[in-house]
Order: sequence, then structure tokens, then C-alpha cells
Amino acid sequence: MGSLRRVSGARNLARAAAQKVYARWARLPLREAVLLESFEGSDPSGDPAAIAEHLQERTDLPLVWAVREPLPDVGPRVRSVRYRSAAYFKALATSKYLINNVTFPALFQKRDDQVYLNTWHGTPLKKMGRDVDAAYAHIANTQENLAAADMLLSSGSYMTDTMYVGAYGVQPESVVELGSPRVDVQFQVQAEPDLVLYAPTWQEESPTRAVDDLDAVADRIEGIAIAAHPGTRVLVRVHGKLRDRTSGHSRLAPFLAPPEISTNTLLARTATLITDFSSVAFDYLATGREVLFFTPVDYPRGVYLSDAELPGPRTDSLATLQTWLSDGAPGADVGIEAARARFCPHEDGNATVRVVDTLLSR
Repeated sequence: MGSLRRVSGARNLARAAAQKVYARWARLPLREAVLLESFEGSDPSGDPAAIAEHLQERTDLPLVWAVREPLPDVGPRVRSVRYRSAAYFKALATSKYLINNVTFPALFQKRDDQVYLNTWHGTPLKKMGRDVDAAYAHIANTQENLAAADMLLSSGSYMTDTMYVGAYGVQPESVVELGSPRVDVQFQVQAEPDLVLYAPTWQEESPTRAVDDLDAVADRIEGIAIAAHPGTRVLVRVHGKLRDRTSGHSRLAPFLAPPEISTNTLLARTATLITDFSSVAFDYLATGREVLFFTPVDYPRGVYLSDAELPGPRTDSLATLQTWLSDGAPGADVGIEAARARFCPHEDGNATVRVVDTLLSR
């Protein structure tokens, strides 16, 4: 017990020292620079990456990426800082523009003269925030980040009402319904869609750690490949929380989507998307193509939509899914255009321009 107290005491002292240093940095003049963070520094992708590319092409602003591993081949105005390092916290305290698709650490205190854009990383299908039966401590930092943001990016009124206002109790005044920059790539000229993409979400071992179900994912993708039409390529995009564990998984190796290709670039080439409770379903819906919902395992959080509201049919049977792939799937109860109008009305290929223009006008 004494050793635990000593460890806890040391952590409290370290936290207090870090807060003191952060407060000192927060008194420095702001730099006309943009700090970008995606998935807690693990993957510079999604909306922040699309915004960064536009900023690099169309502005003179210096860009700072928060990453766990150094970025290769960065441009002349781009540098990286190691996530949660001293350089990271200094950039967080002194950059005028802050962009994140998850949350900054609890130490973060937004300055009045900073502009914080939180893009979040998906339109929710599985329940979130206060809608989940869990201790408040699990959502406290997310709630504080969303409340601090000057701009909360939303794909439309469904996301605004369900996630920001409903699940996290955020006032809607800070919400901007402009669409998702990451989805713009799906509107660029592409080859004829030829992929069957399986994109399952993660099962929770804890609020932050995923169950290692890669053997089950391998069983399913092998079954999907058996039924897919000749001439299509079958790929799996595992959730980011499991991606590091796929190394050396011999059964998954032939099907793994190349990590350097973004999920939305894959969706642009996808003829058939198979998912369970992942927000990727709503990104794909912007293509105007139907989703197949394959849910062999219940999701303990629960979901926001009934089967009748889903933009595609749902089954928990691999055999049924194989029949759908080989012989055709039944239509959804809701039409695709009605689903697009409800879940992704602002996805038109121009979201990045709208978001950057709004950000820089603040």
C-alpha cells in the first residue's frame, strides 16, 4: 500500500509541475501556426489530414503535427512534435489554431485567443458519452474538450443532435454543419469501384482497450472472399486500435488494406462495404451505394438506430451474408437518397474548403 501511495504521490507532483510549465507557456505570444492532432498522435489521417493538405497548398501558415512517430517527407512549412512531449505541450499552448479529431490531454486549457476546431472522427451509430452506462470519468475529458472548442464539426443535424447535444450535452452554438473533409476524396474521379471492403469496429475490453478478435475477423474475411464475385478484390480494414496487432497474422495478411491508403480513399473504390456498428457506414453512404451490415457479435454499448433506419440490410449470419454477396442483397427499408439526406446532407466534395474558410475567419 505504501508503494502505491508513493507512485500516486509522484504522479501528482509530476502533473503539478507540468501544469505549472504549461501555464507559463500559455503566457507567451501566440504563433500564427496550426497544431494538428489525429487519433492521439497515432495516425495523421482523417479530417485533420485533409485540412492540413489544403492549408499547405492554399496558405502560408506553418503546420505542426503531433505524432507518436516522426513524419517522413514533410514539406518545408511542416514539422512534427512527439505526442505529449515538452515540445508538444508548448505547441499546444502557443499555436493560434488547434485541430483535433479526438481530444487533447486533460492538461490542455484553451486560451481565449486560440481557435480550436474539433472535427471528431465519425458520425455515431454506436452509443456514446452520457448514453453509455459507464462512469463519468471515462467521458470527462471528451466532454471538456468539446465544450472548449470554438468549432465542432458536424456532418449534419443527425450528428449534431445525437452526439454533441445529446450524448455530450454541448450547446449547439459552437456546432458547424459543413460536412467532413475526409470524405471529399470520395468525390474525386476514380476508377470503377472494384473492392469488397470489410470494416468492422472494435469490441471493448475496457473503455480504451479493444478485444483482440483478429482470429474471428480472419474467419469472416475468408468467408466473405469465398462468396465475393470474381473480378472484385476483397480487403479488410481493421480498427486503428487493433492495427498494430495484425503484424504477422498470416491469415489476415492477404486481405489487409495497405496502411498508407486512407479509409476514405478505399471507400471511393468500394463497390460493396460490409461493416457492423462503425461510423464508416455513414462516410460510405455519401457515395450513394448501400451498406451491408454484418453484426455477428452484439455491441454492448447499444446503437442509436433500429434496423428499419439503417441504410442497408443487417444480418448476424455469415451464411446469409455470403448469399447476399453471391446472389444479391435485399433492399433497405429506407431509400439511399432519404438516408443521405438524414445522415450526410453536406457531403459534396467541397467540405474542406468550407471548413478552412470558416476556421480562418474566426
